[in-house]
Amino acid sequence: MCTDAYAGFIDRDHFLSRLASECNWHELAGPIKALGSNDTDGRPRNPAVLMLKMTFVSFLFDLSDRDTEFACTNNLLVKFFLGLPIDGRAPDHSSLCRFREGVVSSLGQGFMLGLFRRLVAQARARGVEPSPVQALDATHVFADADDSKPRDPRTPRDPDASWGCKGNETRTTADGGKASIPKFFLGYKAHLVADVRHGLVTAFHATTGRTADIDGGDWLVGRVMTPEERASARVLLADRGYGSPVWINLLEKEYGIMTAFSLPESRDGWRNPGKWEAHEGDPGRRAFRRDRYVIERVNASLKRHHGHGRCRYLGLAKFGFQAAMSAMAHNVKIYMRVLTGATLRPA
Repeated sequence: MCTDAYAGFIDRDHFLSRLASECNWHELAGPIKALGSNDTDGRPRNPAVLMLKMTFVSFLFDLSDRDTEFACTNNLLVKFFLGLPIDGRAPDHSSLCRFREGVVSSLGQGFMLGLFRRLVAQARARGVEPSPVQALDATHVFADADDSKPRDPRTPRDPDASWGCKGNETRTTADGGKASIPKFFLGYKAHLVADVRHGLVTAFHATTGRTADIDGGDWLVGRVMTPEERASARVLLADRGYGSPVWINLLEKEYGIMTAFSLPESRDGWRNPGKWEAHEGDPGRRAFRRDRYVIERVNASLKRHHGHGRCRYLGLAKFGFQAAMSAMAHNVKIYMRVLTGATLRPA
């Protein structure tokens, strides 16, 4: 691409202009270069790094595939970021869909986790170091299905989606009273760990909606996070949904992670209740718990700005793809703000 052609037409200090050079996109796209080849002797496919950047733009601005195609063809800042000629056209929306299908079917969740980790590693190499105090939480994401209509059980709209419960809500009854009822949803859950200094997502795990928060958190910390990632999380914050004495003991004794959890008010059957009262009331743990709001802010940002309130696609595998790309879009904004001061203000 001849960057001189863009001179005078774009702001070189804009977020997207800086992002084109601050991240090593060729390193990120390295494992998917094979997706840019065509084994059927047809037309050459679009370069993998271009398709990865287009996918990233889609999640950065929460755009559909068609809107992404339009923005990548008509927005000069986006075209500069992609590395397209100023008079060139972006690949069409169907190419974006085929690229996504190829990543999910050929490379799977392992690739997305590796891609996410490579971006975090780039941030760390540039000095954006996550805090040793990190927070854990799960956020529910509605399936791309209308749960108000009866469905044919033989052909469900999204066979991987399941019903889950995310706390209670207060409703007004017919006689004007108040009643607390469970909040059920059909969809998936994204289990996230984020540092409290920057709000950088450091680990994620995608599950169906029926998975309990503590089960997803246990799998995330014990199975998904590497020993190095666990070692970097010296203190873990979480809400009452994770307040199990068995899991707290596992985290502290097996992994060496100090816990600063809110404990459930009802502790029937817990051994040594005095120990747990002292645990929750410990001044150091209470001080750490004040920063748990950061993970709530991260979840709100993912839902509001990066399309994490509703599933874009069908199936758990594609939801894992969505969770990874949304977290990456969120992290890149932090990465750029800390390194360059450039911010991307949502429309």
